[in-house]
Amino acid sequence: MALSYSQLRRYRTCPRQFEFSHVKKIPWGVSEGESFGGSVHNALKRWGELELGLGLGLGDRKKKKTEVREDQLGLFVEQAVREPPALTEEKLIEIWHDCFVFDTYKTRLEADFARKRGENLLRQFFIWWSAAPGKVIAVEKGFSVEVDGTTITGRLDRIEQVEQGVRIVDFKTTVPCTEAQADANLQLSLYALASEQLFDKPCTELLLLFLSDEGVVERATMRSASQLKDARTQIKLIYERMTAKDYRPTPSASACKWCPYRGVCDVAAI
Repeated sequence: MALSYSQLRRYRTCPRQFEFSHVKKIPWGVSEGESFGGSVHNALKRWGELELGLGLGLGDRKKKKTEVREDQLGLFVEQAVREPPALTEEKLIEIWHDCFVFDTYKTRLEADFARKRGENLLRQFFIWWSAAPGKVIAVEKGFSVEVDGTTITGRLDRIEQVEQGVRIVDFKTTVPCTEAQADANLQLSLYALASEQLFDKPCTELLLLFLSDEGVVERATMRSASQLKDARTQIKLIYERMTAKDYRPTPSASACKWCPYRGVCDVAAI
């Protein structure tokens, strides 16, 4: 059986939520927060793809001209050789406008407010990006990891090459977590496991990058061999409970506040 990380996350949040979504398959609408976060991720994905297309080296934020071989020049006698798009703040905002989804907002006023907020967040990201040297080697990279016979799938937002290995960057538009929470984050442990298989290089840093109106907040961490072993144990125990059909709910104010099924759940805390 293959599981996505989102399924693991839902089960850990509340087994009843997992049952409603993945067993009973009760549909739920995309919230405004989920839509906004998805738009931001899509914009940053396209931005990373531009970086890949330009082949930027470590710390190199300058645009590169398109190279044309001498034997190709005859094909472009009447066509000017174009430079690739420069990685500017204006280009990033243009990408944001292309990626922003209006449909999930109740009114055009709310949608316009969210779009304007996204502009601010991405301007803050651009400041961070401009100051931080890095070479992106993949964006939105899919992976699958075998844990005791169970395949766990997921996707990495951004992978950068660093001197001793790779750095995985995960974008967030939520309230920043604490350093202790980042150190214990199962998702990041899963990313570290995936990195070893995908790139055959050590993952030397796991970075949660929170985009907020006040600026970018970093939560950097790493994983030891014992932590990765513990992550495998956690995943194994969750899977065993899933296969045993243990869907006993674990209501709480934090879990129920954002649960799409709180209106139909008989034990919702909110």
